Amino acid sequence: MKKAWLYAAAITYTLLSGCGLTDTPNELMRAPSADGDQQSINQAVMQFLPPGSQLTVPLHPDESSAVSLQDLNGDGSPEVTAFYKSEKTDYEIGVLILSQKQGSWSKVATYTGIGSELDYVQFLDMTGDHIPEMLIGFGGGNDLNKELSVFSLAEGSLKELLKQTYSVLAVGDLTGDDQAELALVIHDHNNLTSQAQIYGVSHDKLDKIAELALDGGVNGYEQALIGKASEKQNGLFVEAGLGAHSASTDLLLLENGQLRNPLAKVEGQMDLTFKPYPLYSEDINGDGIIEIGVSTQPKGTDDLPMAAIPWISSYYRWDGAFGLTHVEDHYQNYGNAIDFRIPKKWGDRYTIEIGQESDSPIIHLLYFDEETKAKAELLALHTIPQKSWSQVEDQLKQKHAPYVLLKEEGKQVLVAISPQGTPDLDSASLQKYKAMLLTQDEIRQLYRPLRIPL
Repeated sequence: MKKAWLYAAAITYTLLSGCGLTDTPNELMRAPSADGDQQSINQAVMQFLPPGSQLTVPLHPDESSAVSLQDLNGDGSPEVTAFYKSEKTDYEIGVLILSQKQGSWSKVATYTGIGSELDYVQFLDMTGDHIPEMLIGFGGGNDLNKELSVFSLAEGSLKELLKQTYSVLAVGDLTGDDQAELALVIHDHNNLTSQAQIYGVSHDKLDKIAELALDGGVNGYEQALIGKASEKQNGLFVEAGLGAHSASTDLLLLENGQLRNPLAKVEGQMDLTFKPYPLYSEDINGDGIIEIGVSTQPKGTDDLPMAAIPWISSYYRWDGAFGLTHVEDHYQNYGNAIDFRIPKKWGDRYTIEIGQESDSPIIHLLYFDEETKAKAELLALHTIPQKSWSQVEDQLKQKHAPYVLLKEEGKQVLVAISPQGTPDLDSASLQKYKAMLLTQDEIRQLYRPLRIPL
């Protein structure tokens, strides 16, 4: 399910990536080593591409490319794999595999898949023989299930090891044995059924090793991710869209050949991972463990309509049992690609307000006393058009306003402005407020550009 609210805000970013077409393989090739002559590869790919075809870039994962250099048969010499679309049809995607012997390129194998977009491409050893298989996902557009094919290259031809529909997929080490597993989440919109399927090595071949029924009444599944759920255990994080925009996260663990969800909703109790808007799981603090995102409403915003609430992105870690442990909070603004980590010293004595400016509303991070309702500005984040920045900068300097320039590239400038003067607070509140003020170094460390999920 595509998230209209997010994609509308991030449209300028998504246009810069994705399943684009290009006439040449330049700057689209990722190789595991420096082997091979770039010019020779470019010429070979263009020579063997069918007339009227253009290279196409996979949507996922982010580092995928239209042309890859991989040793697919274990002979020590890498093959070139290229993905392309024909101008003659919108529903076919071609795969071209080339090899080089004694300086001459030849076509090893080709394959044509059905789909309007190349959703996924990955090269990984899925069978334990230390030779990568080729995973290719073909998509037909929004809200339609996709189809994954897993191929091996043997004796000069492609062998299809698996073909399965999927809504979202993930590849990674789910069991902690350093061998990659494949996770597919399949949602049947018509029959309102869903399940997670895990594929791994069984009797020296790729086979289904576990499955678990999921909630089939959801709107759709948006992302799957395999990563560390704790220091000692890996897990599968599955993001589900519920209503018009609400969402939740399933954490699936593979134990003794069985999948289980330790955070499954208990009848009559609150869903621990429910969120009013999608917020994907990620390793938010760089400690190697995946955190689950849950949207939190800032204090003092109960009177705002839902769409106007400046939601806080709260991230939690699985506690190893049946609950979650809070890790940290962020304010994330998709329209301006802002990710500002809330400092721990603020505790729960803060709120967020969005200004009424029509062109680029200022984001106000405020001290907030829940008992007295007293507020005082701690920081203002202001996005300014590049063409207006010099004028605004002059005004800030004239006022001697302390500010930090956080982002200057592109068409917009992001500046963090610290408050001046002493706010009208009682002595106890003023002491707490002063302890919450940020230095310029702290501001720089707390900010990072927001990674837009695609």
